[in-house]
Amino acid sequence: MSTTVLVTVPTGKVGRRLVPLLARRGVTVRTASRSLLPERAGIEPVRFDWTDESTYETARKGVDAMYLATGPVPQPEYAGYIRALLDGAGVEQVVLLSTYGVDQAPPENPLRQIELAVESSGVPYTILRPAAFMQNFSEGLRWDESLAEGIRERDEIAHPGGDGVVSYVSTEDIAAIAATALTEDGHGGKAYAPMGPEPLTLTQVAEHISWVAGRRIRYVETDRTPIRDALLAAGAPPETAELNSQLHFHAFSSGAMGVLNDDVLDVTGRPPVSFAEFAVGAA
Repeated sequence: MSTTVLVTVPTGKVGRRLVPLLARRGVTVRTASRSLLPERAGIEPVRFDWTDESTYETARKGVDAMYLATGPVPQPEYAGYIRALLDGAGVEQVVLLSTYGVDQAPPENPLRQIELAVESSGVPYTILRPAAFMQNFSEGLRWDESLAEGIRERDEIAHPGGDGVVSYVSTEDIAAIAATALTEDGHGGKAYAPMGPEPLTLTQVAEHISWVAGRRIRYVETDRTPIRDALLAAGAPPETAELNSQLHFHAFSSGAMGVLNDDVLDVTGRPPVSFAEFAVGAA
């Protein structure tokens, strides 16, 4: 389907796994980032900054499809950036990385505004709304490294959640769905919610990690204050940090992300990575 694909945030948890998958499919990958990545066979690095629209034309010129991901704390203006990038781009397919449940958010929610900008662009699109990433425990949250640091340095997972369950998903599986949607027909106008194969509490996550680490990792339940503070430190406005910390707390404590589906299997043809498999690979 696509011969040249623009990949934004190519160093992100999904982006850096997507790039080699696309390259193995024979696609030319244009990696768009603020700092140029190394140039390799089949990889075209280009300078790109969401907040600098003068970088858009070079990034999008001649591409057939786009993988879109935004910054660690998306602001309302990102919907406008999406529209500006897609306007007149002439691409055949867009894959947007969003978050589980955003389709149920009110239209003033910044993440939902980004989705609506893609949906109204007139470009065939696929939206990915995954559950929380397994890799957050090895690489940290995209706006806060303390989750992974706590495991490495204090043998603890300090996070909201309590007994709430989440079907943590590997970013390898998200990248595989994105690569398929970007290079094969039949995914336009669809939304996928990649999930792992089992809902887990954070106590069960700690047990998995303890087993492969060879030492006890304990779960320490927190309120949403550390999340709000981390968002503020990452540059989120106070009202955004307040709202997002509330949503984050609810997502992990309510069981809302503890559902199961067959999206990974249906799109990729293989079952999703289990947390045990992830933990062994990350050890």
